[in-house]
Amino acid sequence: MKYKILILLLVLFSLHLSSQVFKVDRQKFLLASSTALAADLLNNYVDRKIIEKPTIDELSKLDEKDIPFFDSWALQSYSTKLKDLSDYTAYLTIGLTAFYAYDDYDWLNNLMVFSQIMITQSAVAKWTKTLSHRYRPFVYDDEVSIEKKQERNSQHSLYSMHSSTVFAASTFAYFYYSKFHGKSISTALILYTPSVATAILRVTSANHFVSDVVFGAIVGTGISYFICNSYLSDSFHVEVGYNSIGLKYKF
Repeated sequence: MKYKILILLLVLFSLHLSSQVFKVDRQKFLLASSTALAADLLNNYVDRKIIEKPTIDELSKLDEKDIPFFDSWALQSYSTKLKDLSDYTAYLTIGLTAFYAYDDYDWLNNLMVFSQIMITQSAVAKWTKTLSHRYRPFVYDDEVSIEKKQERNSQHSLYSMHSSTVFAASTFAYFYYSKFHGKSISTALILYTPSVATAILRVTSANHFVSDVVFGAIVGTGISYFICNSYLSDSFHVEVGYNSIGLKYKF
């Protein structure tokens, strides 16, 4: 009887301690987030100064043979339908993240950690795009209009912000989920499948090269994991499984 009561108390206590996954230092959060936001907003100005409209002569000199073989898969017809579909799979990823990481007791801490992740990965992606100004695959498509090829956005291929965003979101959700329920292949598949789909659609729609989405996935995942781990509260942790109970306290 005492054993059953102890299990019940630990289960209830672990639910109450949901706030212990992330312990957010408000000053640290404000400093890091405001810095990332300032960098993100500054890019909106600098990008317009650095990225100039390509001339028709410059576009005519682009050669598909200069593209690495592992990126040649992206050289296909531009598709607005697949591009729009990549937006929908990205929305699905954010929705799943909200579902798996929502916490009635400590939603504010989770929201702050997630918002810092999103702002930081956005700033890093934007500056990388500006400094690399790599042409998107659709620039090599003869069916695409010259007007579209001359847009500043046509030089923002490296790297994929869609890929960075969805993998950062999925990593945040899985990091949070795994702290309570442990590692789960099925949960990882649910969270990362739409992220992978988004990355594939960005390539098949001729918006990004393979290296763009791979690089975006790595950077987004890395930023998300680093920020989650920086706010991880390890002072008190309770784990309750089907056949095990773990309890630790760090002084």
